[in-house]
Amino acid sequence: MKTNSIKLVFVQRVITSYRLELLKLLCNHFSEVGIITSRGNKMGTLKVAKYKETISEISNLTIHELPSYKIGYKGESRSTNFFLYPKAISIIKKYDVIIFEGTTNLINNLYLIPYAKLLGKKTIWWDAGYSLPKRSLKRKIIDNTVKPLIKLTDIQMAYSSLAKDYMSKYMGAKQVFLNLNTINTSYFEQISDEINRSLDNYKFKKNNIKLLYVGVIESRKKVKELIEIVLNLNELQESKQYNLTVIGGGNQLNELQDFTKKYINIQVLGPIYDKEKLKEYYFNSDLFVLPGDGGLAILQSILFGLPVLSIVGADGTELDYIPKKEYLAKDLNEISEFLKKLENIDRKLFINQVQNLSSSFWIDNLITQIKKIPS
Repeated sequence: MKTNSIKLVFVQRVITSYRLELLKLLCNHFSEVGIITSRGNKMGTLKVAKYKETISEISNLTIHELPSYKIGYKGESRSTNFFLYPKAISIIKKYDVIIFEGTTNLINNLYLIPYAKLLGKKTIWWDAGYSLPKRSLKRKIIDNTVKPLIKLTDIQMAYSSLAKDYMSKYMGAKQVFLNLNTINTSYFEQISDEINRSLDNYKFKKNNIKLLYVGVIESRKKVKELIEIVLNLNELQESKQYNLTVIGGGNQLNELQDFTKKYINIQVLGPIYDKEKLKEYYFNSDLFVLPGDGGLAILQSILFGLPVLSIVGADGTELDYIPKKEYLAKDLNEISEFLKKLENIDRKLFINQVQNLSSSFWIDNLITQIKKIPS
Protein backbone atom coordinates (compact mmCIF):
# COMPACT_ATOMS: atom_id res chain seq x y z
CA MET A 1 0.00 0.00 0.00
CA LYS A 2 1.34 3.45 -0.93
CA THR A 3 1.39 5.86 1.98
CA ASN A 4 -0.51 8.53 0.04
CA SER A 5 -3.59 6.31 0.36
CA ILE A 6 -3.11 5.67 4.09
CA LYS A 7 -5.06 7.47 6.81
CA LEU A 8 -2.84 7.92 9.87
CA VAL A 9 -3.89 9.03 13.36
CA PHE A 10 -1.98 9.84 16.56
CA VAL A 11 -3.53 9.25 19.99
CA GLN A 12 -1.94 11.39 22.69
CA ARG A 13 -2.72 13.32 25.84
CA VAL A 14 -2.34 16.76 24.29
CA ILE A 15 -1.10 18.22 21.03
CA THR A 16 1.70 20.61 21.92
CA SER A 17 2.92 23.27 19.49
CA TYR A 18 6.28 21.60 18.80
CA ARG A 19 4.65 18.21 18.15
CA LEU A 20 2.03 19.76 15.87
CA GLU A 21 4.76 21.37 13.76
CA LEU A 22 6.32 17.94 13.20
CA LEU A 23 3.13 15.99 12.57
CA LYS A 24 1.70 18.40 10.04
CA LEU A 25 4.69 17.59 7.78
CA LEU A 26 3.24 14.10 7.47
CA CYS A 27 0.28 15.57 5.58
CA ASN A 28 2.55 15.69 2.50
CA HIS A 29 2.92 11.90 2.62
CA PHE A 30 -0.42 10.47 3.82
CA SER A 31 -4.00 10.69 2.62
CA GLU A 32 -5.09 12.06 6.00
CA VAL A 33 -3.37 12.78 9.29
CA GLY A 34 -5.48 12.86 12.43
CA ILE A 35 -4.65 13.72 16.02
CA ILE A 36 -6.84 12.61 18.91
CA THR A 37 -6.11 14.82 21.89
CA SER A 38 -7.51 16.29 25.07
CA ARG A 39 -7.87 19.97 25.90
CA GLY A 40 -4.64 19.91 27.90
CA ASN A 41 -3.54 22.44 30.50
CA LYS A 42 -3.33 26.23 30.50
CA MET A 43 0.44 26.20 31.01
CA GLY A 44 3.48 23.96 31.32
CA THR A 45 4.46 20.79 29.48
CA LEU A 46 0.87 19.83 28.63
CA LYS A 47 -0.20 23.21 27.26
CA VAL A 48 -2.22 22.57 24.12
CA ALA A 49 -1.18 24.13 20.81
CA LYS A 50 -3.19 26.82 19.02
CA TYR A 51 -4.12 24.93 15.90
CA LYS A 52 -7.22 26.46 14.28
CA GLU A 53 -5.20 28.40 11.73
CA THR A 54 -3.11 25.31 10.92
CA ILE A 55 -6.08 23.06 10.17
CA SER A 56 -7.67 25.74 8.01
CA GLU A 57 -4.50 25.78 5.87
CA ILE A 58 -4.02 21.99 5.61
CA SER A 59 -7.03 20.20 4.19
CA ASN A 60 -5.97 16.66 5.15
CA LEU A 61 -5.14 17.43 8.80
CA THR A 62 -7.87 16.75 11.37
CA ILE A 63 -7.51 17.43 15.09
CA HIS A 64 -10.05 15.71 17.30
CA GLU A 65 -9.94 17.66 20.57
CA LEU A 66 -12.10 15.64 22.94
CA PRO A 67 -13.62 16.37 26.32
CA SER A 68 -11.62 14.45 28.88
CA TYR A 69 -11.49 13.47 32.50
CA LYS A 70 -8.14 14.55 33.84
CA ILE A 71 -6.67 12.11 36.34
CA GLY A 72 -3.82 13.54 38.39
CA TYR A 73 -0.88 11.22 38.79
CA LYS A 74 2.29 11.89 40.76
CA GLY A 75 4.65 9.26 39.46
CA GLU A 76 7.58 9.28 37.09
CA SER A 77 8.66 12.70 35.92
CA ARG A 78 7.12 12.50 32.45
CA SER A 79 3.89 10.78 33.58
CA THR A 80 2.36 13.53 35.66
CA ASN A 81 -1.16 13.43 34.16
CA PHE A 82 -3.43 10.94 32.46
CA PHE A 83 -6.47 11.83 30.35
CA LEU A 84 -9.48 9.65 29.62
CA TYR A 85 -11.50 10.34 26.47
CA PRO A 86 -13.71 7.37 25.47
CA LYS A 87 -15.13 9.20 22.41
CA ALA A 88 -11.88 8.19 20.67
CA ILE A 89 -13.43 4.76 20.09
CA SER A 90 -15.73 6.13 17.41
CA ILE A 91 -12.93 8.08 15.70
CA ILE A 92 -10.24 5.45 15.14
CA LYS A 93 -12.58 3.40 12.93
CA LYS A 94 -11.84 5.66 9.93
CA TYR A 95 -8.04 5.40 10.12
CA ASP A 96 -5.69 2.71 8.79
CA VAL A 97 -2.63 3.22 11.02
CA ILE A 98 -2.80 4.33 14.64
CA ILE A 99 0.21 5.63 16.58
CA PHE A 100 -0.29 5.57 20.33
CA GLU A 101 1.60 7.83 22.70
CA GLY A 102 2.91 5.17 25.06
CA THR A 103 3.21 4.87 28.81
CA THR A 104 2.21 8.47 29.54
CA ASN A 105 -1.15 7.82 27.89
CA LEU A 106 -1.65 4.45 29.51
CA ILE A 107 -5.27 4.82 30.61
CA ASN A 108 -6.50 5.50 27.08
CA ASN A 109 -4.29 2.77 25.62
CA LEU A 110 -5.83 0.16 27.93
CA TYR A 111 -9.07 0.19 25.95
CA LEU A 112 -8.09 1.73 22.60
CA ILE A 113 -5.31 -0.69 21.59
CA PRO A 114 -7.37 -3.90 22.02
CA TYR A 115 -10.23 -2.21 20.16
CA ALA A 116 -7.92 -1.13 17.31
CA LYS A 117 -6.63 -4.69 16.97
CA LEU A 118 -10.18 -6.05 16.86
CA LEU A 119 -10.78 -3.70 13.94
CA GLY A 120 -7.65 -4.97 12.18
CA LYS A 121 -5.82 -1.64 12.32
CA LYS A 122 -2.04 -1.30 12.04
CA THR A 123 -0.76 -0.09 15.39
CA ILE A 124 2.44 1.58 16.63
CA TRP A 125 3.46 2.23 20.26
CA TRP A 126 5.56 5.43 20.62
CA ASP A 127 7.49 5.69 23.89
CA ALA A 128 10.31 7.44 25.72
CA GLY A 129 11.11 4.36 27.82
CA TYR A 130 12.64 5.07 31.21
CA SER A 131 15.79 7.09 31.71
CA LEU A 132 16.35 7.21 35.47
CA PRO A 133 19.30 5.10 36.67
CA LYS A 134 17.24 2.93 39.04
CA ARG A 135 13.83 1.41 38.25
CA SER A 136 11.35 2.25 40.96
CA LEU A 137 8.78 -0.25 42.19
CA LYS A 138 6.07 1.92 40.62
CA ARG A 139 7.86 1.81 37.28
CA LYS A 140 8.17 -1.98 37.45
CA ILE A 141 4.42 -2.21 37.97
CA ILE A 142 3.82 0.13 35.02
CA ASP A 143 6.13 -1.94 32.79
CA ASN A 144 4.27 -5.14 33.64
CA THR A 145 0.96 -3.40 32.98
CA VAL A 146 1.94 -2.18 29.51
CA LYS A 147 3.56 -5.42 28.35
CA PRO A 148 0.33 -7.02 27.09
CA LEU A 149 -0.58 -3.80 25.27
CA ILE A 150 2.81 -3.49 23.59
CA LYS A 151 2.63 -7.10 22.46
CA LEU A 152 -0.66 -6.28 20.73
CA THR A 153 0.94 -3.50 18.66
CA ASP A 154 2.62 -4.28 15.34
CA ILE A 155 5.77 -2.21 15.90
CA GLN A 156 7.16 0.14 18.51
CA MET A 157 8.94 3.48 18.01
CA ALA A 158 11.49 4.74 20.57
CA TYR A 159 12.61 8.32 21.22
CA SER A 160 16.16 7.31 22.07
CA SER A 161 18.64 4.41 22.03
CA LEU A 162 18.17 4.11 25.78
CA ALA A 163 14.39 3.87 25.30
CA LYS A 164 14.81 1.28 22.55
CA ASP A 165 16.92 -0.94 24.79
CA TYR A 166 14.65 -0.41 27.79
CA MET A 167 11.50 -1.22 25.85
CA SER A 168 13.05 -4.43 24.53
CA LYS A 169 14.34 -5.52 27.93
CA TYR A 170 11.50 -4.55 30.28
CA MET A 171 8.37 -3.64 28.30
CA GLY A 172 7.93 -6.59 25.98
CA ALA A 173 8.74 -4.74 22.73
CA LYS A 174 9.76 -7.20 19.99
CA GLN A 175 9.67 -4.95 16.90
CA VAL A 176 11.11 -1.69 18.25
CA PHE A 177 12.98 0.84 16.11
CA LEU A 178 14.79 4.06 16.96
CA ASN A 179 13.46 7.37 15.62
CA LEU A 180 15.20 10.40 17.12
CA ASN A 181 13.68 13.89 16.97
CA THR A 182 10.24 15.25 17.87
CA ILE A 183 10.23 18.65 16.12
CA ASN A 184 10.06 20.18 12.65
CA THR A 185 13.61 21.19 11.72
CA SER A 186 12.71 23.20 8.59
CA TYR A 187 13.31 26.54 10.33
CA PHE A 188 16.85 25.58 11.32
CA GLU A 189 17.63 24.39 7.82
CA GLN A 190 16.41 27.73 6.44
CA ILE A 191 18.70 29.75 8.72
CA SER A 192 21.73 27.47 8.41
CA ASP A 193 23.86 30.31 6.97
CA GLU A 194 23.06 32.49 9.99
CA ILE A 195 23.89 29.66 12.36
CA ASN A 196 27.23 29.08 10.64
CA ARG A 197 28.07 32.80 10.79
CA SER A 198 27.29 32.86 14.50
CA LEU A 199 29.68 29.93 14.98
CA ASP A 200 32.44 31.55 12.91
CA ASN A 201 32.15 34.88 14.77
CA TYR A 202 31.95 33.34 18.23
CA LYS A 203 34.55 34.23 20.87
CA PHE A 204 34.64 32.78 24.35
CA LYS A 205 35.34 35.13 27.27
CA LYS A 206 36.18 33.12 30.35
CA ASN A 207 35.70 36.07 32.68
CA ASN A 208 32.13 36.59 31.44
CA ILE A 209 30.43 33.23 30.86
CA LYS A 210 26.90 33.31 29.42
CA LEU A 211 24.63 30.39 30.24
CA LEU A 212 21.16 29.72 28.81
CA TYR A 213 18.12 27.67 29.78
CA VAL A 214 14.99 27.56 27.59
CA GLY A 215 12.07 25.36 28.56
CA VAL A 216 9.26 24.78 31.01
CA ILE A 217 9.85 26.29 34.46
CA GLU A 218 8.63 23.84 37.07
CA SER A 219 10.18 21.83 39.87
CA ARG A 220 11.10 18.70 37.87
CA LYS A 221 13.18 20.88 35.53
CA LYS A 222 15.38 21.99 38.49
CA VAL A 223 15.69 25.55 37.19
CA LYS A 224 15.80 27.00 40.70
CA GLU A 225 18.68 24.67 41.53
CA LEU A 226 20.52 25.88 38.42
CA ILE A 227 20.04 29.49 39.51
CA GLU A 228 21.46 28.64 42.94
CA ILE A 229 24.47 26.97 41.32
CA VAL A 230 25.20 30.14 39.33
CA LEU A 231 24.81 32.36 42.41
CA ASN A 232 27.20 30.14 44.38
CA LEU A 233 29.75 30.17 41.57
CA ASN A 234 29.70 33.95 41.46
CA GLU A 235 30.32 34.08 45.20
CA LEU A 236 33.27 31.69 44.96
CA GLN A 237 34.93 32.98 41.78
CA GLU A 238 36.47 36.42 41.64
CA SER A 239 38.00 36.07 38.19
CA LYS A 240 34.84 34.77 36.49
CA GLN A 241 31.35 36.15 36.14
CA TYR A 242 28.56 33.68 35.34
CA ASN A 243 25.41 35.03 33.70
CA LEU A 244 22.26 32.97 33.29
CA THR A 245 19.25 33.69 31.09
CA VAL A 246 16.12 31.62 31.74
CA ILE A 247 13.35 31.63 29.12
CA GLY A 248 10.06 29.79 29.55
CA GLY A 249 6.71 29.58 31.25
CA GLY A 250 5.42 27.34 33.99
CA ASN A 251 4.15 27.22 37.53
CA GLN A 252 7.48 28.38 39.01
CA LEU A 253 7.91 31.41 36.75
CA ASN A 254 6.60 34.08 39.13
CA GLU A 255 8.44 32.56 42.08
CA LEU A 256 11.78 32.57 40.25
CA GLN A 257 11.26 36.07 38.86
CA ASP A 258 10.75 37.32 42.42
CA PHE A 259 13.70 35.29 43.69
CA THR A 260 16.13 36.73 41.12
CA LYS A 261 15.05 40.39 41.13
CA LYS A 262 18.13 41.56 43.03
CA TYR A 263 20.68 39.65 40.93
CA ILE A 264 21.84 41.54 37.84
CA ASN A 265 23.49 38.46 36.34
CA ILE A 266 20.28 36.36 36.36
CA GLN A 267 17.44 37.04 33.93
CA VAL A 268 14.15 35.12 34.10
CA LEU A 269 12.28 36.38 31.06
CA GLY A 270 9.18 34.27 30.73
CA PRO A 271 8.17 32.43 27.54
CA ILE A 272 9.40 33.44 24.07
CA TYR A 273 7.87 31.34 21.29
CA ASP A 274 9.11 33.30 18.27
CA LYS A 275 12.24 31.51 17.05
CA GLU A 276 13.43 34.71 15.32
CA LYS A 277 13.63 36.31 18.76
CA LEU A 278 14.93 33.18 20.45
CA LYS A 279 17.84 32.71 18.08
CA GLU A 280 19.66 35.81 19.35
CA TYR A 281 19.76 34.35 22.85
CA TYR A 282 21.22 31.11 21.49
CA PHE A 283 23.74 32.93 19.27
CA ASN A 284 24.90 35.12 22.16
CA SER A 285 25.33 32.35 24.74
CA ASP A 286 28.29 30.09 25.51
CA LEU A 287 26.48 27.02 26.82
CA PHE A 288 22.99 25.63 27.30
CA VAL A 289 22.49 23.94 30.68
CA LEU A 290 19.79 21.35 31.31
CA PRO A 291 19.76 20.45 35.03
CA GLY A 292 16.57 18.37 35.11
CA ASP A 293 14.00 16.54 33.04
CA GLY A 294 13.75 17.17 29.29
CA GLY A 295 15.13 16.37 25.87
CA LEU A 296 13.51 18.76 23.43
CA ALA A 297 15.63 21.56 24.92
CA ILE A 298 18.82 19.68 24.02
CA LEU A 299 17.67 19.10 20.46
CA GLN A 300 16.69 22.73 19.86
CA SER A 301 19.94 24.02 21.33
CA ILE A 302 22.10 21.81 19.12
CA LEU A 303 20.07 22.83 16.07
CA PHE A 304 20.80 26.47 16.93
CA GLY A 305 24.50 25.61 17.19
CA LEU A 306 24.82 25.89 20.97
CA PRO A 307 26.56 23.12 22.99
CA VAL A 308 24.67 21.55 25.88
CA LEU A 309 25.65 20.48 29.38
CA SER A 310 22.97 18.02 30.51
CA ILE A 311 22.13 15.90 33.48
CA VAL A 312 22.12 12.16 32.70
CA GLY A 313 18.53 10.95 32.90
CA ALA A 314 17.02 14.07 31.35
CA ASP A 315 14.89 11.84 29.11
CA GLY A 316 17.39 9.43 27.55
CA THR A 317 17.90 11.38 24.33
CA GLU A 318 20.88 13.21 25.85
CA LEU A 319 22.96 10.06 25.31
CA ASP A 320 22.18 10.20 21.58
CA TYR A 321 22.39 13.97 21.14
CA ILE A 322 25.54 14.70 23.16
CA PRO A 323 28.64 12.88 21.87
CA LYS A 324 31.08 14.20 24.52
CA LYS A 325 30.86 12.36 27.85
CA GLU A 326 32.25 15.33 29.77
CA TYR A 327 29.08 17.24 28.83
CA LEU A 328 26.93 14.65 30.61
CA ALA A 329 26.71 15.15 34.38
CA LYS A 330 25.39 12.51 36.75
CA ASP A 331 24.04 15.09 39.23
CA LEU A 332 23.79 18.81 40.03
CA ASN A 333 27.13 18.75 41.83
CA GLU A 334 28.85 17.59 38.62
CA ILE A 335 27.15 20.42 36.73
CA SER A 336 28.54 22.88 39.27
CA GLU A 337 32.05 21.40 39.05
CA PHE A 338 31.99 21.48 35.23
CA LEU A 339 31.01 25.16 35.21
CA LYS A 340 33.56 26.03 37.88
CA LYS A 341 36.39 24.60 35.77
CA LEU A 342 35.10 25.97 32.45
CA GLU A 343 37.95 27.67 30.57
CA ASN A 344 36.82 27.42 26.96
CA ILE A 345 33.91 26.36 24.75
CA ASP A 346 34.01 25.16 21.18
CA ARG A 347 30.65 26.30 19.80
CA LYS A 348 31.06 23.89 16.85
CA LEU A 349 31.32 20.95 19.23
CA PHE A 350 28.02 19.21 18.35
CA ILE A 351 27.16 20.78 15.00
CA ASN A 352 27.90 17.59 13.05
CA GLN A 353 24.99 15.96 14.94
CA VAL A 354 22.48 18.11 13.07
CA GLN A 355 22.44 15.99 9.91
CA ASN A 356 21.07 13.03 11.91
CA LEU A 357 18.31 15.04 13.58
CA SER A 358 16.27 16.34 10.65
CA SER A 359 12.50 15.94 10.61
CA SER A 360 12.69 14.59 7.05
CA PHE A 361 14.89 11.73 8.32
CA TRP A 362 12.31 11.03 11.06
CA ILE A 363 9.46 10.97 8.52
CA ASP A 364 11.32 8.73 6.06
CA ASN A 365 12.15 6.29 8.84
CA LEU A 366 8.54 6.16 10.04
CA ILE A 367 7.23 5.57 6.51
CA THR A 368 9.76 2.78 5.94
CA GLN A 369 8.65 1.02 9.13
CA ILE A 370 4.95 1.39 8.35
CA LYS A 371 5.49 -0.23 4.96
CA LYS A 372 7.02 -3.24 6.69
CA ILE A 373 3.86 -3.96 8.70
CA PRO A 374 2.04 -6.91 7.09
CA SER A 375 -1.38 -6.04 5.66
